[in-house]
Amino acid sequence: MLKFSFRKRGRGAAWMIWLTVAATPLWSWQASQEDLENLLDKLSQRTKLSLDYKSWRASVLSTITKMDKNWTPEEIMVATKNIGSSDAGEPREEILKVLQTKKGKTTDITQKYAAERQKEREKARRRRAEEEKEASANGRRGGGAMSLDEFLPFSKSKRQDFEFRLQEPSASGGPAVSVLEVRARVKNPRNWEGTFAFNPETYDLIGLDLRPSQNPKMVKELAMRVEFEPLDNGFLALKRTLFKVNGGIFIKHVRQTIEDVYSEFEVLDEQD
Repeated sequence: MLKFSFRKRGRGAAWMIWLTVAATPLWSWQASQEDLENLLDKLSQRTKLSLDYKSWRASVLSTITKMDKNWTPEEIMVATKNIGSSDAGEPREEILKVLQTKKGKTTDITQKYAAERQKEREKARRRRAEEEKEASANGRRGGGAMSLDEFLPFSKSKRQDFEFRLQEPSASGGPAVSVLEVRARVKNPRNWEGTFAFNPETYDLIGLDLRPSQNPKMVKELAMRVEFEPLDNGFLALKRTLFKVNGGIFIKHVRQTIEDVYSEFEVLDEQD
């Protein structure tokens, strides 16, 4: 399953993602329970196939905006990168250019940023090794990057923790889009709720817009949006992600958004 790597930027405020879904938050039509179960089965099967790859690469334009307490931008960093993941799940990242704008002045910080990211990757690699070693000793699965599967509530093993409502299909003449609204029955930081937009003909995800049903400690706001686009080989590619975080304490407080726009996305897994 496609994985995301989240970097900590303040105590208690580590990760998030975010997408724009063209749908209203209200509904006037509800599918029967049997139809809903069938829909969840199809979404579960399709997402498992369309997002089940390990090796991929893409170009990405990343915009990190740090905000003040009034949510006015005080620093903007724009990074152009080539990223991806190997078969073993190891992240790949090539920093091409990074520009930082602060107090009206724009500075090229490519070398500094690349050096900092290298240190972060080394720390993350050591942390994963320690987590996997500890998990192996305790007979459980190791840690690592956050899998997108952890945010999807469609499988039979997860459904009991959520309530599902299918919004009335749009009457517009545009492309077919259905929206499933999800609310957590069991409130905790691991159970995310919000909306999932999908193609009702292929059951491919178009996008998701989620927040944790219960914020982690010292986090006031956490949100993620993700947009997908289908590839010719049946997989789904990341198109755009938007992360928002507001959390921490005192001087460690973090208020920022991170928008990544992807291009030239390619799945490298060997095809049967």
